[in-house]
Amino acid sequence: MYSRILAPVDLEMVDQLEKALDVVASTAKRNNATVIYTGVVDAVPTPSARTEGERMAERLKDFSADQAETRGIAASYHVELRGDLHLTVGSDIIKAAKDNKCDLIVMASHVPGVKDHILSSNAGYVASHAPMSVYVVR
Repeated sequence: MYSRILAPVDLEMVDQLEKALDVVASTAKRNNATVIYTGVVDAVPTPSARTEGERMAERLKDFSADQAETRGIAASYHVELRGDLHLTVGSDIIKAAKDNKCDLIVMASHVPGVKDHILSSNAGYVASHAPMSVYVVR
């Protein structure tokens, strides 16, 4: 049913993503699908020779290889450079899914707080606006 699954990850919060990572892996196995682990970084200049995108690519490459080996799935990675800092990260996640021809997005969410009733959560934005299926794991 699914062939390419986008899994947005914040590598600073991997310990909070375990349930979503389990869902991604089991869905990928059931469907013989490839998981594309995605990180969104700001496309802003840095004082070092290496950009944030390059740093993220290195970390995501290692993360996706580890997930593939540990969970027995096919995995790849994609860095999405965030061009407009005023828009929600959700729009960048949707763009990454479209660019990678994904037919499912599986992402973690948190219990909504007061702020989420004023500003849209990333998962809420993706679920409302993505043209492909979205599975939000809380």
